[in-house]
Amino acid sequence: MSISFRVSVVAVALSLTACAETGTALQSLNNGLAQFNQAMAPSPNGTPAVFTPSLSAEQRTQLNNAVSASLTSRDAGLRNMVNSASPMMVAVMSKAACYQNWNDARVLSMYTSAQIGNGFIPGPWGPMKYAPKNHCLSILRTDSWTQKSLNAFQYRTVYYSLESGESQAVFYEFINQDGSWLLNNAYF
Repeated sequence: MSISFRVSVVAVALSLTACAETGTALQSLNNGLAQFNQAMAPSPNGTPAVFTPSLSAEQRTQLNNAVSASLTSRDAGLRNMVNSASPMMVAVMSKAACYQNWNDARVLSMYTSAQIGNGFIPGPWGPMKYAPKNHCLSILRTDSWTQKSLNAFQYRTVYYSLESGESQAVFYEFINQDGSWLLNNAYF
């Protein structure tokens, strides 16, 4: 055997070993990215679980009950609007319940009309000094329903911390623009 052939065989063997190690490294990287994607995947409330706590099953049930309970005595027009807007309302309230900041614009801007844009959206957490930050707030009730127009309504949501006993009410106004329900106003 010639020396050049031996060098070629050694070079090929080293290359194959390097490819096998690279394949193992790439597989490990792929597994790590898969775990990262799982952690970043939106939870039922739309927020990646890695960043914030999410509503418990009991809190989600309480939220749905709070929306439907105070509507039973309202007229059919308002009930139909609220039923149509319900997925958007639940998304907004559940994100506000878990996002611990004075300004909820970072997590709610995707749901807003041009009226709010990316400006200030008051969050229920701001005034709560003692509510633990590792839990979401519960929705105690929704009330004060008002039909503003044929395509807009307003209501009040009362957020509550089971741990500290603090509560904060936020008024929300929703509008139907081009067939989509959007958050049009929010205030204390």
